[in-house]
Amino acid sequence: MINEETNVRAVWKVKESPKPDPINSPSHYTHGGVETIDYIEAKGLDKDFCLANVIKYVSRAGYKISKLEDLKKAQYYLNRRIKLLEAVEE
Repeated sequence: MINEETNVRAVWKVKESPKPDPINSPSHYTHGGVETIDYIEAKGLDKDFCLANVIKYVSRAGYKISKLEDLKKAQYYLNRRIKLLEAVEE
């Protein structure tokens, strides 16, 4: 049974929770406790558009759009990066 004291605590906890920030920190970028852009920058991938997008789409797969769509987008950017590297090596 919920008493008045329990209700007050439950409301207080809800008020203490941080508000979602869909612009600066969308939930599909922070799933798992690590913001995707922080990981990309830590690995130095922010200077490689294609590889940064691979990480972005793989890390958010299924949390914004469909998992399959996100993975296909990651595949597109990975294939594009591979083609660019192959062109340089030829």
